[in-house]
Amino acid sequence: MNRTIFGKNACFEVLRSKSRLIRRMAIAKEMKSDLRELINLAKETSTAMQYLTKKDMDRLAKGTAHQGVIIFTYAKEYVEIEDILEAAALKEEKPFILILDSVQDPHNLGAIIRTAECAGCHGIILPKQNSVHVTTTVEMVSTGATEYMLISMVSNLNYAVSLLKKHNVWVTGLEADATKEYYDEDFTGGIALVFGGEGEGIRKSLKDNCDFLVKLPMKGSIPSLNVSVSAGIMMYEVLRQRTNAAKKLLAAPVKKK
Repeated sequence: MNRTIFGKNACFEVLRSKSRLIRRMAIAKEMKSDLRELINLAKETSTAMQYLTKKDMDRLAKGTAHQGVIIFTYAKEYVEIEDILEAAALKEEKPFILILDSVQDPHNLGAIIRTAECAGCHGIILPKQNSVHVTTTVEMVSTGATEYMLISMVSNLNYAVSLLKKHNVWVTGLEADATKEYYDEDFTGGIALVFGGEGEGIRKSLKDNCDFLVKLPMKGSIPSLNVSVSAGIMMYEVLRQRTNAAKKLLAAPVKKK
C-alpha cells in the first residue's frame, strides 16, 4: 500500500532509518535552504528527489502541514508478537510491551508511539477491530518514531495476552478503580502495560485477563487523564525502575569465590 509522509522530522527519520523503500521525495524550491540537512541525507541514501513550487506542494498535501517536504513510500509493515519478544531478547532485556485496547484517535496513538520509542519500549500490540491503524497522521504525530517501533496488529487481544504470559511477561492494566498505585507495582521483569481507549477504558474480558491492575492518583476535580499522557507516565515509571535496578546491580560488590 502506498503511503505519503509529511513534515521534516518524520521524513528525516524515514530516510535515516532506511526502514522502507522510498519511491521519491518532493522538496519545496522556496525552502531548500531550510532543508539542507534533509537534502544531504537524501543524497547519501540515493533517494530520488524532485523540486516543486510551494503551491504544487500544497496541492499534493491537500491541507496537511508538509513543512516543505513530502516522501512517497509504502505503508509500514506490521510484525508478529514473537518478533517483539525476539527484539527484546536480542538486546538482552526483559520484554517491555504496550497493549492498546481500542484507541481511536490517531493523535493519541502517534504520541504514544513517540513516547514508547523514547522510553525503550520493544513493541506495541493493537487490535485489528475498533482501533486506529498506523496512518499518515499517526506517523507525522510520532515525528518518525514509527520507523523504529515494532507494531503488531492482532485479531484477539486476549490471545495476545495469553501468548505473552507463556513467555513470562506479566500483564498490568491501568484502571481507575484499582486499589494499587502504579508506582507500587514492580516493573523490572517482563511487562506488558494495557491501556483502554478514549472514554471506554479496558474491556472487561481483557481486564479480567490482566495479572495486576493499577491506577494513577487523581488529586484534582477531573477524574482521568488523556490515554497518551497516562501511557507516558506509566512507561517512564517502567524506565525509572529498570534504570535504578541496573544501577544497583552494577554497584553491588562482587562476591569472591
